[in-house]
Amino acid sequence: MKRAPKVRLRRNSPLVTRLVGLETEYATLVADNQNLTQADLPPSQLVYSQICEAIRRDQPTVSGLFDSEQMFLASGGAVTFESHPSMYALPGGLVEIATPEVQSPDDLLACQRSIDELASDATADSETSFDLRILKNSSDALGHVYGCHENYEAEVASGIGLVVYRAFVLLMWGMQVISLMCSLPLMMLTFSAVSISRILSRQESSHEENEPHDIFELVPTWISTLLVGGLRLVHLPTVMVLRFVARHVAFRVQRRYLSAMLVSRVAICGSGNLDPDSRFCLSAKAMAIDAVADMGGFRGERPIFVYGHWLGQYCAKSFLSLGSTRQMFNRRQRLQIGLSDSNMSDLAEYVKVGSVSLVLDMLEAGETTGLPVLNRPIESLKRIASDWNLVSRVPTNRGEMSAIEIQREFLHAAEAFVDATPANMRGEAPLVVYRWRELLDSVTAFRKDFHDIEMGLGRVDWMTKRWLMDQLGDDKPWAAKKKIDLRYHELSPDGYYVQFIATRPDLRLVDDDNIARRRKSPPASSPAARRGWLIREFADSDELLQSEWTYAMIGRGRRKRRVDFSGQ
Repeated sequence: MKRAPKVRLRRNSPLVTRLVGLETEYATLVADNQNLTQADLPPSQLVYSQICEAIRRDQPTVSGLFDSEQMFLASGGAVTFESHPSMYALPGGLVEIATPEVQSPDDLLACQRSIDELASDATADSETSFDLRILKNSSDALGHVYGCHENYEAEVASGIGLVVYRAFVLLMWGMQVISLMCSLPLMMLTFSAVSISRILSRQESSHEENEPHDIFELVPTWISTLLVGGLRLVHLPTVMVLRFVARHVAFRVQRRYLSAMLVSRVAICGSGNLDPDSRFCLSAKAMAIDAVADMGGFRGERPIFVYGHWLGQYCAKSFLSLGSTRQMFNRRQRLQIGLSDSNMSDLAEYVKVGSVSLVLDMLEAGETTGLPVLNRPIESLKRIASDWNLVSRVPTNRGEMSAIEIQREFLHAAEAFVDATPANMRGEAPLVVYRWRELLDSVTAFRKDFHDIEMGLGRVDWMTKRWLMDQLGDDKPWAAKKKIDLRYHELSPDGYYVQFIATRPDLRLVDDDNIARRRKSPPASSPAARRGWLIREFADSDELLQSEWTYAMIGRGRRKRRVDFSGQ
């Protein structure tokens, strides 16, 4: 038997050791035992502030450099309020908590579980008169979609493609400077409008601090709309060029092959969702996706590959980020994936990240032979996600294939790639392959026999949720089944998955001691280790510390200095 040639890796590091991270949006709700009306519910900003106060009691924190309401944690993560300032007074709102950037799927799973635990405890310990709960899901009862984003360090381009990419970065840097100069008059008008509104409304004493929502409370709607529209118009040329780079220049190889893997992945990593018409799908997030690559939020679009962080780099942070734009010239950039569910299952969470990291290694090594490519990614995604029976087939460059068949092809290619890699460079990859196969076999068993769900319960989120709903019987109303859909994701002792996993501790992949360590500090190998150390040292000192993901600013005025984090 002829042995496969050894793989030549471009990086001198073991497989699946790239920087990875997760951003998860958590929904908050009030356990309504008193039949509260919407007017009685707490405003979203109050809920967010109380959760943040509880987190500050848990560990040292500092505010974000660009967003004063963002909070960086000593554990290496960050907390952000995912709500528009005009909606701060309304109930609801999302709390986004990001993990620290780490270098292995195993570390990332531990960090994510520590954040889940932190979010649960902070909600329970928040000092409000309401029984607050937090959900780690992807869609609420009204059909609003949110959830999880994945982040991977990857090669943005190579060869002539890298030269073209860097030329566009240079062009966008120049456009960034011009946009900044053009936006200064609009910003001056904005501050003038706020000042005049304060004087006219005699609210100087009650609005001494420049809160983000002051503009929306004090300035007439038509004025704020014109100002915001003007800023968007100023940045529109930059956005158009950035959109071209996102769709045609950056991460071309990754987008070509990963699209098929991510679309078919909902069959094994989808969290499931019951829509208002009582139709069960594999993933609410998948049903909302409408583009392959785009900004993600500029016009309400929901792409598979998201470039919103680049949009923030060139537009939202223009006043302070002109110098930091030089990082955009680096060969390795952050690849963000928006087609990702919030998983309760440890196995699904691990495989979700580990499999993508391994396939990225394959692509960077040029191992693409035989990998399926989707002909129509968005149409195929809708078809696969809406079919929990897993019988749908979608067009690929190798003919029509089912989601399980596509996943099996990627798994086989990954197995061959790992086998051909020198043993001392395989790292965590054999474990990724083993767990990927375990998860895929669970779904395959169900596909062959709809009654064979034993292997999938607790491992496959959508299958576990569907099984819980089936226990109610077919005659139960939509509201009863939707309650299971939502409370499956509740991070409290009353949550349905939490109760289920308590009876199956063998399905847990992270022990309590590891979770406790990651709740205090990030892994020593992570660039976040230095950020966490700085936060622990300066959070309660007289020195002002404000942080970003790649650097922090310490001090005030002329004494202010920048501290860069290694490994970025």
